[in-house]
Amino acid sequence: MKRSDAFSLIETERAYQDSTYSPNETLSSGQTRAQRDLDVTSHLTLLDIYVDKAKNAWNVKGDNIPALQQIAKIGAIAVRALERAGGSDTLLTKGLR
Repeated sequence: MKRSDAFSLIETERAYQDSTYSPNETLSSGQTRAQRDLDVTSHLTLLDIYVDKAKNAWNVKGDNIPALQQIAKIGAIAVRALERAGGSDTLLTKGLR
């Protein structure tokens, strides 16, 4: 698979995530989803959950495909964190290193 193909899979998953996202939904904490998403912790928790799902998918199925499906979701969750978490815009000027 080419990098452009991998990014296309992630873009498709991001579109799916956005189609199920209700930013103004009020959570039990009293925050809206959009407010909660400013905190990177929620994204890190999701990444951790999906890494476990990828491991379990590989272990149970004994095949790369189910694990790779989860890995594509992990990539999309990471992109979503960069899009929504507070402070991520700083990376555009500060960079990663």
